[in-house]
Amino acid sequence: MTIRDYREGDHFAVAEIFPRAVHEIASQVYSQKQCEAWSAREPNPEHWKKRCEQKRPFVAVVNSQIAGFLELEPDGHIDCAYVNPDYQRQGIMTQLVRHALEEASRMNLSRLYVEASICAKPLFEREGFVVVSEKNVNIGGVELCNFDMELRDICVE
Repeated sequence: MTIRDYREGDHFAVAEIFPRAVHEIASQVYSQKQCEAWSAREPNPEHWKKRCEQKRPFVAVVNSQIAGFLELEPDGHIDCAYVNPDYQRQGIMTQLVRHALEEASRMNLSRLYVEASICAKPLFEREGFVVVSEKNVNIGGVELCNFDMELRDICVE
C-alpha cells in the first residue's frame, strides 16, 4: 500500500467509496434511515470532483486501486475519512491517519481534530485521540450520533 496526494481523476474512486462505506460499513451501527440521510446510495462524481479539488485528500492505493481517502485541512481538521469496504480491516485507515499525523507534524500543528462516527471512534482512540464530546447531528431531520475527538501535542517519531 502507498499513500499519496490526490490526483486529477481520483474523484471517481472517492465518489464510489463514500456511499459504499456509509451503506456497507456504517450501516452496521447506524440505521438504514440514518445512512440514507448521511449519503445517497449512488455515487456523485461531480460533487466529489469539486470537493477533492478543494480539499486535496490523501489516498491509499493498493494494487493500483484507491482503497481509502482522508481529508486533512490546514487547521488540523480531519474531515472525510473513508475506506472501500473491500479493504475494510486491513489497516488502510490506520495508515491514512498516521500519514495525517506525519503531515500535521511537518505543518507544525499543535492538534488534530475530527468528528468521528461510532464506527471510526475506536480507530481514532487507538491512535491517541480523546473524546471531547458526544453529540447528535441532525441531517435532513434525522439524528446521528458522533464524537468530537482531538489529539494534542502531536509528535511523530
